[in-house]
Amino acid sequence: MVNQKGLTLVEVLVSLAIISIVLLSFFQLLINSNTNAATNNEKLVMIYLADAELERLKIDPSNLFIDNVEDSTFEIRKKVEKVIKLNNKDYKVSVETSQDADEKKMKLLNVVIQVRLDSSKSSSTVEGYIVYE
Repeated sequence: MVNQKGLTLVEVLVSLAIISIVLLSFFQLLINSNTNAATNNEKLVMIYLADAELERLKIDPSNLFIDNVEDSTFEIRKKVEKVIKLNNKDYKVSVETSQDADEKKMKLLNVVIQVRLDSSKSSSTVEGYIVYE
């Protein structure tokens, strides 16, 4: 009869290998969840920037018009672009306008706002109407 009071070196090495495989899989899960959280945060920032730009244009749509001083008329800009720096990142905001005959009668302007972040190649788009007089 053999007296076994401890673990052999092989048993210790096998248990360490199993524990390291399990821990590595958990670390990979944590890294992926951190990456997804950062990506989702960037998308939320783009959505909020697009919504804020639409609300800003609803309050003061003067940036979308070119005034003709000579005959007191105005022209609608088809595209306006600007860059907003936030959290040390440059977000490109593109505002495109369109108007059909019915919208012109109702003095409505269809506005599509797209916010892009070049480093992540993702974007967010918001569409809405602006009333002007």
